[in-house]
Amino acid sequence: MKHLLLTIFLGLGAICSAWGQDLPAVTLHDEAGKSIATRSLIDGKTPFVINFWMTTCKPCMKELEALTDEAIEWKGSFPLRIYAVSVDDSRSLQRAVAMASGSGWEGITPLFDVNGDLRRALNVTAVPQVFVYDANGKEVYTHIGYRPGDEAELLRALKNNAK
Repeated sequence: MKHLLLTIFLGLGAICSAWGQDLPAVTLHDEAGKSIATRSLIDGKTPFVINFWMTTCKPCMKELEALTDEAIEWKGSFPLRIYAVSVDDSRSLQRAVAMASGSGWEGITPLFDVNGDLRRALNVTAVPQVFVYDANGKEVYTHIGYRPGDEAELLRALKNNAK
């Protein structure tokens, strides 16, 4: 029992210390293989979403479909940028690129974390996981997993941080 309580306490401590952290400076790749610095995602004007997914994760696909629907609906109501970051490894990279290319994710930019640098820097242990950052790259919201309706919380976080 003591070990369970200690594990829970340490886990909560890690979550609390990570809350509000700045977007780590690592390199991702786009569909063409071009390097994209995470710092280039910060524009000082609009908040953005980073959604971690992988090709074998059905809840990830459902969440990205829901985010696509919401992105279409939200378009024009406030500035919106969504990045779908695949955590598939190099063996699955081509499948992930093909899936993202043929997905129809309107309003979502696919990026690839082949080396797992961003995943490790943000301590992503399960997918799907979503992070919302303000215009300056400060984390303002996160959640793990997907349930229909989670998009409403994400929308509130984005609206609350839109300038």
